[in-house]
Amino acid sequence: MKAPIDNSDYESYIAIMPGQGLAMLYKQFGARLLEQNVRSFLQFTGKINRGIRKTINEESHMFLAYNNGISATADNIELDETGHYVKRISNLQIVNGGQTTASIYHTWDKDKADISNIFVQMKISVIKKADSYSEIVSRISQYANTQNKVNNADFSANNPILIELEKISRRSFSPITPQRNIPTIWFFERANGQYKNMRLRDGFTPSRAKQFDLKYPKKQMFKKTDLAKFVNSYGEIQEGKKLTIGPHIVVRGNEKNYAQFINYNLPKKVTGIYFEDVIAKFILFREAEKLYGIKPNNIGEMRNAVVPYAISLFGYLTDYKLNLEKIWKNQKISDELSAALYSLMKQLNEFILHNSPSSHYIEWAKKEDCWETIKQQQWNIDINSIKADFATDEQLKKRKSAADNLDIDSIQKEYEIALLRSIPYALWKKIEEWGKDTGYLTTSQQSFAGFDMANTIKFNRKITDNNRKKAMTIYEIVCKNNIELLAEADELTEEQKTALSTTVKDSTSADHGITIELIQKMVAWDKHRRILKDWQWNVMNEIISGKKTLNDRLAWGCKQNLKTLKQHGFTEE
Repeated sequence: MKAPIDNSDYESYIAIMPGQGLAMLYKQFGARLLEQNVRSFLQFTGKINRGIRKTINEESHMFLAYNNGISATADNIELDETGHYVKRISNLQIVNGGQTTASIYHTWDKDKADISNIFVQMKISVIKKADSYSEIVSRISQYANTQNKVNNADFSANNPILIELEKISRRSFSPITPQRNIPTIWFFERANGQYKNMRLRDGFTPSRAKQFDLKYPKKQMFKKTDLAKFVNSYGEIQEGKKLTIGPHIVVRGNEKNYAQFINYNLPKKVTGIYFEDVIAKFILFREAEKLYGIKPNNIGEMRNAVVPYAISLFGYLTDYKLNLEKIWKNQKISDELSAALYSLMKQLNEFILHNSPSSHYIEWAKKEDCWETIKQQQWNIDINSIKADFATDEQLKKRKSAADNLDIDSIQKEYEIALLRSIPYALWKKIEEWGKDTGYLTTSQQSFAGFDMANTIKFNRKITDNNRKKAMTIYEIVCKNNIELLAEADELTEEQKTALSTTVKDSTSADHGITIELIQKMVAWDKHRRILKDWQWNVMNEIISGKKTLNDRLAWGCKQNLKTLKQHGFTEE
């Protein structure tokens, strides 16, 4: 039922959603259905979630009466001819009621509950303005979410920078070290509950749960408030005469510190290098906590204050020249650095105890006066013992330049466009026919390949971002199901072959630096890690077995595979 409102921001609909339909949506899309939510499923740990589960199992017919319903957003909605049923909806997102949705699914899945009598009221807001989408959704979440307590930090979950950091975290494998011979993921939990929810969906069996834990170790999961703690502890930021970032801010607690991080220390863009530095600060912070210790083998009773102060002071005293890249590559700090940090923490602990103006030591540590007083003192730190842990000015400059100029998305887009242009006009027509004959391509994909992309290549038109995404989807389907099709060029005219050769040569050098021996190493290294897609690994395996000839096109593809594997720890030595 459409609400009788008329404005330029949104349209509103009220609907009754069958529980079975909601469960099927969640089964198919999982956390993607809740991407705009401030948190993911919180499991059956809270009073509300347990209540939902109990109602489903014991009083399913009362669910609609008891439950507050869900709020959703969408880009577009289309009703059937009666005007009473949703025929089509695009970009459906549940922004409030994620606990209800996931609880219905998990109760049905785990308890084998009958949910045929479950119905949920749904309010659907169709956002008209694309440029205001994130802002409106965030406000809907903030104003409507009252079932479980939501911290202020949760309301920034949809910040574009945090979303991008989450994406980088999911695709950034840690380097292999002597301590750990397999690459792992440092899991940034942008929305509260993501880690548990993802593990639950992936861990249907003990073996799959073990695989998940190997790839995403729990000790490598960190939340938004953790991110703020690690980053804010490392440096200080001055806004005019006001010190907005410093260790005293961190001591004030997660919520206050996070607010300062969002307002004053969140970068304008994030890259893989920024992410690596964040993890290095994570490792540094956690190691300092371990060094400080817990009862009975602890330095004192002020770990929450001394740890951030020690890290900030160390950075201040050494002009922030710590080699974060080294920490990332080694996935640990050196023994010498550990000793220096331990010594500094003992000195700081003693100083705060003896110089606090009152017995409320932590309260003094929350004040800027404490930090300023500490900076003015003389501290005993053995710089010579930790020289190897510092980066040179040239290394720092080079890394900053790389971070400033690195745009992963732009590099990937350039590669994909060059790849698509290397497929000539006649081959796009062949892809259309193949998709029609096999049924692997939808009617719209067939038309897009044989008309839009074919003519784009034929007349050398610009490949728009939207068309690039569509074409890459088709390319992936062809690679997965009939990669031989991409090697067929028999029907091409000499002119087309020349154009193809020129395009590929312009995109990459003629000598890709790819040898059979290198491909053998890549195949062996990735055999069990499974970083590459199956079809990418299979093609390289067929090259080394002699089933495929290493031509320019395949060498180019192997070069891209090499870049991917190097990001995850592979070396050519």
